[in-house]
Amino acid sequence: MNRDDHLNNIAKYVGRLEHEIRALNAVGRFDINSVAEDFLIPVIKLVFDCPDLQNLNNVRANFPAVDLGCTTNRIAFQVTTDGSSGKVEKTLEKFHQHRLDNTFDHLYVVALTEKQSSYTAKRLELAIGALAIPFDPAQHIVDWRDILARIRHLETSKLEAIDQYLAASWAKRDSNANFREQLDKFLAFSTEKIEVEKTSRKYIPAIFVETHSTKEEMRLFANPLFFYRKIQDKLRRFSYDRLNASLRIAGQPELVSDVDASLLSAAPASFAELSAWLDRASDSIDVELAKVRPLSWYRGEGEAPYKPAAPDSAGWMIARLQLEGAASGLTSRLNEARVLIDLIRNKIFLVTSMAGQGKTNFVCDLVENQFRLFEIPCLFIPARQLNGFAPGKRLFDYIAHNRYAPDGTKLHDYLTLFDQVAHDVQKPFVILIDGINEVTNLTSFNEELKAFCGAVCQYDWIKLVITCRSEFFDERFATMLNEPFAAHIHRVNDLRSKMTELSKARLLKAYLAHFSIKGSLQGQAKAFLENDLLLLRIFCERYEGSDIGYVTDIYKGDLFADYLRKKIDSFPQQHQAKALPTLFKIVAAMLAADDFSKLSVRDFTLEEQEIVRRFVEDDVILRREVESDGLAAAGDLAISFTYDELRDFVIAYRLVDRAAADQAQALTEILARLSSRPVYEGVYRYAYLLARRANNPAAIAACENATNFTEHFSLNVHLLPPAVQTSEDVARVKAILADAGATRRRRRIALFLLYRRDAAELLNISILIDHLNGLDEEEHAKFIRAIFGGHRDYDPHAWRQSIDELVTDVGKDEGGRGLVRYAPHWLAFFLHAAAHAGWLERESASTLFQEAGDAANCVEALALVRPAKTAAVQTLLADIAEPAGVPA
Repeated sequence: MNRDDHLNNIAKYVGRLEHEIRALNAVGRFDINSVAEDFLIPVIKLVFDCPDLQNLNNVRANFPAVDLGCTTNRIAFQVTTDGSSGKVEKTLEKFHQHRLDNTFDHLYVVALTEKQSSYTAKRLELAIGALAIPFDPAQHIVDWRDILARIRHLETSKLEAIDQYLAASWAKRDSNANFREQLDKFLAFSTEKIEVEKTSRKYIPAIFVETHSTKEEMRLFANPLFFYRKIQDKLRRFSYDRLNASLRIAGQPELVSDVDASLLSAAPASFAELSAWLDRASDSIDVELAKVRPLSWYRGEGEAPYKPAAPDSAGWMIARLQLEGAASGLTSRLNEARVLIDLIRNKIFLVTSMAGQGKTNFVCDLVENQFRLFEIPCLFIPARQLNGFAPGKRLFDYIAHNRYAPDGTKLHDYLTLFDQVAHDVQKPFVILIDGINEVTNLTSFNEELKAFCGAVCQYDWIKLVITCRSEFFDERFATMLNEPFAAHIHRVNDLRSKMTELSKARLLKAYLAHFSIKGSLQGQAKAFLENDLLLLRIFCERYEGSDIGYVTDIYKGDLFADYLRKKIDSFPQQHQAKALPTLFKIVAAMLAADDFSKLSVRDFTLEEQEIVRRFVEDDVILRREVESDGLAAAGDLAISFTYDELRDFVIAYRLVDRAAADQAQALTEILARLSSRPVYEGVYRYAYLLARRANNPAAIAACENATNFTEHFSLNVHLLPPAVQTSEDVARVKAILADAGATRRRRRIALFLLYRRDAAELLNISILIDHLNGLDEEEHAKFIRAIFGGHRDYDPHAWRQSIDELVTDVGKDEGGRGLVRYAPHWLAFFLHAAAHAGWLERESASTLFQEAGDAANCVEALALVRPAKTAAVQTLLADIAEPAGVPA
C-alpha cells in the first residue's frame, strides 16, 4: 500500500468519525465526545508528536480546561464538538484560572465537527491576552481539515500506523455494533441453558418456592433504578416525633431531622443520577446516625455515648428506657437503609448452602422469571459446563463460545460491551455462575474465578451472582474473601434457613403436585418432609405418580429401600446388576478407612466409576467432594453420600446382608467398633430395623446384645413398622414405662405411644392408658410430671403450667367442634393429665366433658379411664358425672 492509499483511507475514516459525531450530537447523544477523546489519542500522538499523551480525566476526575495532555512536550488539548468563540474563551479562562501554564506551554482546541471561519470576539481577545502562553486562534484552534493537512506531511511509516489504527478501531466498532444487534440472540442462547437444567431435574420450576428476604435483596442488587424506592420509603418513615416526646419528659433538647425533602421525592433516571442520590442518602444517614445512635443501645458502635445534662433528674430516670428504645428503633432503621445502599453498590451476590437446599432453583428462577420480567440483561453459566474448556481461561472461552458473541481477544473486550449494554438500558448486566463447586481442578479455577471477579469489579454496572456448596466454598474458594473485591461481596448463607413456615408448607404442596402424588400427609410425616428437603425429594421420587393414601408417619428404612430400587431400575440394563454392589463397595471402603465423609474411587473399575458418575449426576444419593490439593489427587474423584441417613442405611443393609450369610459375628464386631463413632446411631438403627424386617435371628441377636440396647430401642421403636412389631416389643415398652429411674426414656416412649392411635398395631396408645390406670397416687403424679416437665425446668410447677396450657388449648372451640375432634384414647390421656391441672383448668376440663354429653368418643374415653387407681382422676370423673347424674 503506497502513501496515497494510506491518505485516502485515513480521510475516509476521519470523514466517517465526523459524520457519526454530528449525527449523534443531533439527537442529543453527547456522550460520544468523551469516547472520542480516547479514540483520538493514538492519532494526535503522531500528528502533534506527543509520546506520552494521556486522557487527563483518567489522571484526575473532571480535570479542568483540557482533556488530553503530554507532559514531555508540554502540550494540552481540549477536545470539543463546540468550536464557538464562547467555548474557546471559557477554555482559555479556566486554563489561566487553574495555572495550567505551569504544566503546559502549548494549548490546542480540537473541534470535532467544524471550527468557525474566524475568531475575532473581544472577550476572546481578552482571554488570550490574559494567558501566560502564546495562543493564536488560526494556529491553535484545529478541526479535521487542519489535522488532515498535518497528516499529509507525516512520514509514510506514521501514515501507515494511523491507517492501521483507524482501520482496526472501526472494525472493532463495527463488530461491537453487530453484537448489539445480535444481543438478544446472544442472551437467548445463554438462557437456553435453563432448559438443560430442567431436563436434568436440577431445576424444577413447579417446586420453586422463593425465600422472600433473599428475593428482596436480589431485587435491589439487580434492578437498583427501580427498587431504590425501598431506601426512600425507609427514610420517609424516619421521624423523631416519638423520641422527642421522651426527650421532653427527660428535659433534654429535642432532635431535628436534616434529611433533605428533595432526597425523598427524587426520581433518579440514570445510573449517574442514582449514584449521586445514593451518595446523598448515605451522607444523610451518617448525619442522623451521629445524632440518634449515642442515645441508643448501639452507642458503642460509633460516637461517644449521650451524656444528659442532669442524669439524676427524675425526668431522665423516668424517660430513659423508653427514650433508648425509641432511639434504638431509629438507629436500626437507619442501619437497614445503609444495608440497602450497600446492596445496590455491591458487585457480587454470593449464595453458599448445603446440597439440596435450592441454589440452582433460585438462580434459574431469577433468570427465567425475575430478570426476564424486568428485562435485565444476563448471562447464565452452569459451572459444570466450564469443564469443557481449557483451564485458565474457561470463563472467557465459555463467553466467546456463544455463536452470537463478537470477536474478542481478551476478557475486557466482552466486559466493556456488557458495561455498554448496561448503560444503554440503565440496568446492570448480570453474569450468573451456578455451582462453581462442579468445576474440576478447583484450585486452578479458584485463581481464575478471582481474576474474573477482579475484572468484573472494575466496571460500574456489571454484577455477578455466584452459587456454591458451603463446604466447597469454605475449603476451596474462601480466599476470595481476602481479595480487594471482597468488600463488594454480599453473601447469603443457607437459603433454607431463610424459608418461612408458610413457604415450607407451600414447598411440600408444590413437590407433591409436581410429582403427581395424591393422598394426605399428616402429623410426623408432614413435619419430617417439610423440614428435610432431601428426604422430601427422595419421598417424591419414590412415590411419583402414586396415591399414598393417608400417611401419618414415614418409615425411612422402607422409603430408602424402595427409592434405591427405583433409582437402580432407571439405570441402563447393563449397569443394574452392578449398582447395589458398587454402593456396598463404597461403604465397605468407608468402613475399612474409618472415614465416612469422603472416599476416592480411583481404584474402582471403569464400570463401577460409571455407576458412581450416574449416582453423582443428580446429587441425591452420592455427591462429589472436595479433592485433596496434592499431586496424588490429580484426576481423582472424591465422593460421599449426600444424605447421611441414606449412607447409614446402606452400611446397615450390607452388614445385615452379610449376617444372613452366616457372618453375624462381623456385624457384632463392627457395631462394637463403631460405638464411639458418629455414624453408630444411624447404622445401629437401620441394622436393627432391617434385621427385624428380614426376621434374621443372628442379626437381631447381634443388635439386641449390643451395649445399651434398651436405650437404642426407645430411640428407634418409632421406626418399627406394624408388620414387624411383636409381643416382645410390647413387653419392652411396658418395662420402660415402668422404669421410674429412666425419666427421659420413659417420656420418649410415652410420647411415642400417645401418637399411635391405630388399635390394629401392637404398639398403640392403649398401652399408655393401661399403664396410667395402674399407677397409684404418687407414681401417677411422677409419671405425668415426667411427660409434661422438661429436664431443664427450674420451676417445680412448670409441668402443671404445661398441663394448664394443654387444657386451655383443648377448650378452644375450633369452629364449634369441641371435644368431638379428638379420638377416645387421646381424650383418656387428656383426663389423666387434667387431673393434675390447676383448679380452674380442672373445672374447664370437667365442663368440656359435661357439655359433650353423650358424645360417643367422650363416653368411651370416660370408660377407658374409669379403672384408674389414682384419686385425682377419680375426683375429676366424679366432677364430670355429678351434674348429669352419671355415676362415676
